[in-house]
Amino acid sequence: MKNKWNDRKVQRYLLDKLKARMELATAFVRDAAVLLCPVDTGNLRNSIVNEVSVQKNIVRGRIGTNVEYAPYVEFGTGKYAENGLGRKGGWYYEDEYGNVHFTYGSRPQPFLRPALWQNKAVIRRILTL
Repeated sequence: MKNKWNDRKVQRYLLDKLKARMELATAFVRDAAVLLCPVDTGNLRNSIVNEVSVQKNIVRGRIGTNVEYAPYVEFGTGKYAENGLGRKGGWYYEDEYGNVHFTYGSRPQPFLRPALWQNKAVIRRILTL
């Protein structure tokens, strides 16, 4: 007869080990994203975080930011937006000093996706040791 207590103990041990490795992997990718992040004020760079969760024996790692303009930096805007999804023809906007400017948008400056893509081999090594 199987010892269910021991099975649960082994499962918990393995989940804890995997969670620890996922924390290491997400921290590594977060640090890479911070280095790749374009800097103006530093707000976006300082907002990049990693988190790890375990639900129903599934370990998930996430790296991201809650800064509202982050998608515009990552994917671009206007005529420069990836996949042609931006506004066409340009537009006017007013800056914080009341000056009016015209723009066609901004080019993408990806930092989150490249942080993951450039480090796939390292992530695999961390998670499979």
